[in-house]
Amino acid sequence: MSKLEKFLQNTKDSLPHKNVQMFCKDNMQTGTAIDFGCGAGRDTVFLIKNGWNVISVDKENTKTLIEQNLTDEEIKHFKFIQSKFEDCKIEKNDLFVANFSIPFCKKEYFEQTWNKIVDSIKENRILYRKFLWI
Repeated sequence: MSKLEKFLQNTKDSLPHKNVQMFCKDNMQTGTAIDFGCGAGRDTVFLIKNGWNVISVDKENTKTLIEQNLTDEEIKHFKFIQSKFEDCKIEKNDLFVANFSIPFCKKEYFEQTWNKIVDSIKENRILYRKFLWI
């Protein structure tokens, strides 16, 4: 089993990140969220189960792994994009979640990717991120 496969297996049933849990607890308004670098989908699944439409982005094809944790009705609120960060077209959103993923953006594409992230977030909405060292 590769390191990636082991990581996905170890995290597929994990609780969502605490910042996402706190956000959902404190904010009643839902909308469209982007889960950037979604991995096995722990935040994606939690957001969908809390009323959000979620567009999940990852360079690995984890769509099926995520769908295993959703009902047929919940899958209607899920869209998956397999893409490298620098190639991804990021749709307008109300919530941008990037837990531990942004540091994996290649240095030469970071500014371009960061600008796409900032431009994608609707006015008065939220970017939630967690870098590796924070």
